[in-house]
Amino acid sequence: IVGDAVGWGFVVRGNRPCHIQAVEPCGPAAAAGMKVCQFVVSVNGLNVLHLDYRTVSHLILTGPRTVVMEVMEEMKERR
Repeated sequence: IVGDAVGWGFVVRGNRPCHIQAVEPCGPAAAAGMKVCQFVVSVNGLNVLHLDYRTVSHLILTGPRTVVMEVMEEMKERR
């Protein structure tokens, strides 16, 4: 995700693992396919499943303008 003048267009919350709480509809994160409720697995190659959202946010904010994130979402059972 390449940040723009405002940021990356998403909000991280939660603890171990963190999740995406909000995605700006026209922001860089939405353009990259990020969705609300996805879990954050890694940030710039670093596994963050065991970290709280403050630490993950700090990694994103102090890293490069282009952030590489791996996310996953819970699978819903089909009936």
